[in-house]
Amino acid sequence: VTSLALFLQERLNNEIEQLKKDIWRVGDPEKPQVAFGELFDDEQTQQHYEGLAATLKAAKKRGIVTYKSPILLKGAHDKVMVNLVDTSPQGESETTTNGVSSKE
Repeated sequence: VTSLALFLQERLNNEIEQLKKDIWRVGDPEKPQVAFGELFDDEQTQQHYEGLAATLKAAKKRGIVTYKSPILLKGAHDKVMVNLVDTSPQGESETTTNGVSSKE
């Protein structure tokens, strides 16, 4: 595995961890879900992600989030709800190893 591949994997892991926080921050404070358009339009989210839809797709493949659309496009899919699979309240202590979360 090249150093570039390791760098990209670490970057994706960091983006997915940030995505979890952003879903809690932007979405419903009672449950971890947010409309794609609301997340996309959030200023902090816009500043952080190079490709929000790509990060969401990677998170979906890893079982971190669910949503009922094969793709997410701004405008056409604004009302698609993005749900976190782990519904534990944000802020609980977690460690991440190779993209797998475990509670401490």
